[in-house]
Parts: sequence; C-alpha cells; structure tokens
Amino acid sequence: MMKRYGILLLSLLCCSASAEGLYVTPFGGYSFGGQGVAVNSTDYYNRGKAEDSAHYGVIVGLTVSPLANSYVLYSHQQTDLIQQVNSVDQRLDEFSVDYWHTGGTLYFSRSDFRPYMTGSFGLTRLKPAQSLDASNYFSMSFGVGAQLLLTDNLALMTEIRGFATFVGNNNGYDCEQSQQCAWYYSGDAVWQGQANIGLTLQF
Repeated sequence: MMKRYGILLLSLLCCSASAEGLYVTPFGGYSFGGQGVAVNSTDYYNRGKAEDSAHYGVIVGLTVSPLANSYVLYSHQQTDLIQQVNSVDQRLDEFSVDYWHTGGTLYFSRSDFRPYMTGSFGLTRLKPAQSLDASNYFSMSFGVGAQLLLTDNLALMTEIRGFATFVGNNNGYDCEQSQQCAWYYSGDAVWQGQANIGLTLQF
C-alpha cells in the first residue's frame, strides 16, 4: 500500500512539473507529542510515547490562485519509543515516523507577509526497529503559519502543524511474535505536533 501511494505522489509531481506556479519547500523542525502508545511488559502496563526530536521533510506544490495552493508533503522523524519508570525516561526501541500527505493552503493576504491555514491527509508510516515490518495508517493534519516573501522567488515559511494518525484501539502490534509484544497502540489515534521552518523556492 505504501509503495502504491508513493508511486501516485511521484506521478502527480511528474505531471505537474511543467505547470506554472510550481514551488518546493525543504523544511526542518521539531516534533512533539506522540501520545497514543502504551507499553506492555510481563510485570506492568505503562504509558509510553515517541520521544520529542527533530525532523526534516519537503513540500512540493502548485499555486492554484494568488491566495491558495495544493501540495504533497513528506516528513521523516527518527526518534525513540520511551516510557517513564519512577519519573525517569527509559528507551525501549528506536522508532521512525514518516508522513506522506497531500493537501492545500489558504492565505489571508497578498502582501509580502502572508498568514495562512493548511490541511492535509494521507498515510503515516510507523516503524519500530524491532519490528519486522512498518505499519501504515490513514492520517490527517491541520496547521497555521505565515510566509514572508524575501524576493520574487524566495520566501521564509514558519508553521505549527498537528497530526492525527488513526491506528484503531489496541491495534497495531509491532514485534516479531504477537505473544512477545513489547508495546501496542493504546487508543484510536496517535497525536503529534510539529513546529516547522523552511525556505520556499517558486519557479
């Protein structure tokens, strides 16, 4: 499923490369939250989370109008799955989070400083190092931000974006054998936020 979705996004970018108003925004930032993971050992149950850490990604899109655009987004975070024991964080596993999304942005101004809101949907790929396979789930995001035009073709972007990944209650065991699972998803969704900064190059 992940491969088919990646091919679909690549086809969209290839088809749109010759269109006017193409832009690329490489970005980086900090991911926080990651709630929605529970830890299961032989002796206790405890809440866990994906540790807050840096991430990076890229947005490629098309300008639809002076106040709107559409885009595809890829974001990657390499982090750890942690739990608290006696108020001390313990690392359980390495953990990667990838978002593959398509969405749109609505701007509130045509000036050099342009506040906006944005939304997207797509797939989240969650991959613990101990797992044989990654798990792919439907996800959505919503964000607010601002763009500052530096030149006719270059702009600074900053935003806050929230992601909801719908994993299903007590679902998504990621381990070699179900009888030996070290953790699982504790709710219907995994929630995560991002603070992003990037540079937009308009073609």
